[in-house]
Amino acid sequence: LKLAKKCSSCQAIRSPVLASGTSTKCVQTRVRMRAQAVVARECVRSAFLDMPADEDQTEGTATKRARVGRVLPPAVVASDVLDLGFGLPPAGPISGAQGDIEDIWKLHEEACSQDKDFYTDPATGYLVMTRISHDRRGKCCGSGCRHCPYSYTNVRSKTLAEKIQQPAFLHVGTGDRKFEALAKQVEEPKDAGVDAGVVVLFWSGGKDSFLTLRALMRLGHEVVLITTFDAATRVIANQEMHISLVERQARHLDVSLVGIPLHPGTEYVDRLKAGLEVVRRRPRRVVALAFGDLHLQHIRDWREDRLGPAGLCQGLGAEAPVRLYPLWQRPYEELHEDLEASGVPCEVSALGPRISPAGLLKVGAPFGRALAEEVSRAGMDAFGEKGEFHSLAKVWEVTRARALGLAEL
Repeated sequence: LKLAKKCSSCQAIRSPVLASGTSTKCVQTRVRMRAQAVVARECVRSAFLDMPADEDQTEGTATKRARVGRVLPPAVVASDVLDLGFGLPPAGPISGAQGDIEDIWKLHEEACSQDKDFYTDPATGYLVMTRISHDRRGKCCGSGCRHCPYSYTNVRSKTLAEKIQQPAFLHVGTGDRKFEALAKQVEEPKDAGVDAGVVVLFWSGGKDSFLTLRALMRLGHEVVLITTFDAATRVIANQEMHISLVERQARHLDVSLVGIPLHPGTEYVDRLKAGLEVVRRRPRRVVALAFGDLHLQHIRDWREDRLGPAGLCQGLGAEAPVRLYPLWQRPYEELHEDLEASGVPCEVSALGPRISPAGLLKVGAPFGRALAEEVSRAGMDAFGEKGEFHSLAKVWEVTRARALGLAEL
């Protein structure tokens, strides 16, 4: 089952069409991906993708639009966002309820507990392979399956960020590749001194995450980035940027990155646990979790509660990673100086609901001292710590060594 997603070239929703077998084509749309998350999600759930070649192709376009209208917004139905030149499933209820999407994960776990190879998707009626079925196959097929247990190892790297439905490495840095080669030569990498452990940095792609990475690098830590994003739209919450931008950051910086798709009906902490397991299976010891928080105590308290020994790290005992806050209570002047030393330009990627006066900030505006001072004069946090705005660190504009504060070779 393919996902409706953004095209890497035109940044429009990719619309599946039936040609010979199945194929995809790019269609232009004026509808922003974030605002039309329902399009991507409900199209998948309602079996408008990958139609068998022997399906009835005679249904009229008007009738199809009427049926599509049960799950898509009227403005989208009236537009050409979706190509309706292919057959639809037999007439009957088309489920667009959120509950059906949430039931997918419950159905999967129930099927696995009964040692079943498949379960029936509640929206499409199609059979979906379970983790059990994949385990019996013994390897990743490279198709980006919904419940792939192999971290999508055989999916082409160019399409990996678009296909994964479970946590997986989107980029493996040179350091991790070297460790993997050394670890194969010893039985216990930790005891042999090969594995000093890694720090997992919660990475948003913005300036605060970037400055946190620089701080960790100065301390000599090996770092693995993890980023959560919406499984349907591939957009990172709050930052309003596509996961491909974060993947681009990781590749340029050559720092390992684990992507964690978030699905409706799944617990956030459970998905993070699955993401950390991907790191451990490499195998790497996770010695710390790092965050780019600046000064909001209630956010730090939440992390300590939900991501500490009583939450995410519950049951790990002595192996539980510590929590690190390298930027905590750092003066903004120091942060400005460090950002300027990196040479990395940052720009506003999204605006929060508390921007006053209206028009003070715009998406795409460069972030620097001038913008910070203007924001501060308006009574807001100069670094947008309270959600006034979010940013993108364009690390690819400078060399890796300068971005990370490393000595130039």
